[in-house]
Amino acid sequence: MTKKFGLKNILLITAIFLTFVISSASAGELFTSIKEILNKPESYTGKFVSVYGHYSGWKNAPGSPPVSRSDWVLCDDDEKAIYCTGTMPQDPETGAPETFWRSLAILATVKLANGMPYLEVKQLRAIKPNIEKMVSVAQILFSPIEMQGRHVGLLGVLAKGYGVKGDRLYLLADPTGAIKIGRMPKLYPKGTILRIRGTVKIDEDGLPMVDDIEIVSAKVN
Repeated sequence: MTKKFGLKNILLITAIFLTFVISSASAGELFTSIKEILNKPESYTGKFVSVYGHYSGWKNAPGSPPVSRSDWVLCDDDEKAIYCTGTMPQDPETGAPETFWRSLAILATVKLANGMPYLEVKQLRAIKPNIEKMVSVAQILFSPIEMQGRHVGLLGVLAKGYGVKGDRLYLLADPTGAIKIGRMPKLYPKGTILRIRGTVKIDEDGLPMVDDIEIVSAKVN
């Protein structure tokens, strides 16, 4: 009876700990960096680690997929990347793959294949971005696939135009170009200087746009 009670307590404590690790994305000290795993693979092989990074599809990692062709890549802000196998990053509601560069918190076991470490993922959670990176319009237009799913900030002038089907649309223009933006929480006149934050997406015509718009500041000329 005592042994059963002790085992239940151990399992409960373990479950609480794992939940805490996965949900505490802001507590950087709880996470092992990808760089650290790559530099000292022998120190982590066979161990559980919590890792924070970005979903990078099937590219940017050194070497080849360690287990199967469906192995995917986790990448950090410094573009250090590592292959992952096991649980796939996907939207829990639709089942679709997560968008490129979506932030992820991962619980995994470090393993080796041909001398290269990789992560066998046990649990993962997508993290909603809360800090946008300021970019130019050209950065999005020239790299629409790599930028897709990223939370960005833009500063430009509000313009209006027409889409390929003749539909009216809003654009944000800066010195590097102009890009379509989604529905705004408040309408502003043409020529308004806007600082916005939003998510890079692809519209129904396959063109890059910024959606889920939040107005940071506005100056009407």
